[in-house]
Amino acid sequence: MAMGFTIVPDGWDKRIDVTASSRILSSLGRNQIQGFNGTGDNVSMSVALERPSTGGTYLCIPNKGVYVEPSPSNGIPKVNILRSASVSGGTLNINAYQYYPNVPNTYDISSFEVPLAQPQTYGIAMTDSTNFTGITDVSRFGYVTYRAIISISGAWTLPASIPNRDSCVVFARWENGGTPLFYDRATYQIRPYTAFGSTDGAQIGGTVTNIYIVVVSTGVTPPVPASGFGTIIRNGQGVITFSSAWPPVIWRGGMFNFPYYLENSSGSPAKVQWNAATGNVALPMVPLGSFGFMCGDYSTVETYKKRPVCYSGLLMSGNSVSTYRAMPAGSRIAYDFAPIRGQIGLSVPCLDAADYF
Repeated sequence: MAMGFTIVPDGWDKRIDVTASSRILSSLGRNQIQGFNGTGDNVSMSVALERPSTGGTYLCIPNKGVYVEPSPSNGIPKVNILRSASVSGGTLNINAYQYYPNVPNTYDISSFEVPLAQPQTYGIAMTDSTNFTGITDVSRFGYVTYRAIISISGAWTLPASIPNRDSCVVFARWENGGTPLFYDRATYQIRPYTAFGSTDGAQIGGTVTNIYIVVVSTGVTPPVPASGFGTIIRNGQGVITFSSAWPPVIWRGGMFNFPYYLENSSGSPAKVQWNAATGNVALPMVPLGSFGFMCGDYSTVETYKKRPVCYSGLLMSGNSVSTYRAMPAGSRIAYDFAPIRGQIGLSVPCLDAADYF
């Protein structure tokens, strides 16, 4: 028999043990960053966060981690791509390969942190967890507000009922090593892509089944359980900081580590590089975003042969993920003279589907 403090969230049939590793996903804000001055392989820039870090584990969701110049006449579009991101106090520090300075909204980054576990001196004993009684800034809250198992043929849109959909984090787990998923934050759509030999580099298509979705919303205050029965925790100001209506983020140190690369090749532009989840996680779920770029297979017949460019989504097989070409970028690259694929260099935390399904 399982031991501990368990809850059944509103509308769920899953009993969740929240005794250990229950954390708040804390929003540090969203930065839409203009391409900065200077060009080079490793250009640095610092920008202010909306909210300062408290020293927890940093989570960077790359809504847009690469910029590809619209097709220039010479067929060699300039590319900007993130190499790394980190936070220090109230500052977001990024490094990038940059050859197109001062481009508006080159990068779109949502920053979060998983706060350090805090000691408790009273209340319900929850080990390796957030001290919910000590939380004072409700604007930093993050809770699991939606879960589903879906299949996608074409596109699937996040329900408008999800709290703070603009800033939420979408975690997913699925099994498909050939059809990538791409989350387009501008439309709130998750789309599969295929037809990598098409003139655009890819097309919306294919079917991906049994996708496990968990959405974490930030900047929200959990409600009282709809049934009127359950558990709530309030801080000293009387504000609800924990409610059994919404499960907390349960994070046990699982991570996906994406190494940076930027590569030239006159051969096939496709590249699959599997990155296995690390840490204490059985069924890892990856946060969806835009992780790089990769050319399609189509090639023009001209002096400077070109391939269409796509923004990269993700493939998933078992407990590993790989970036892969997905949404067309509307540009073509003269591939004998310019990089045909690149991947941002970031580490992103993963949740465990076993905790929520």
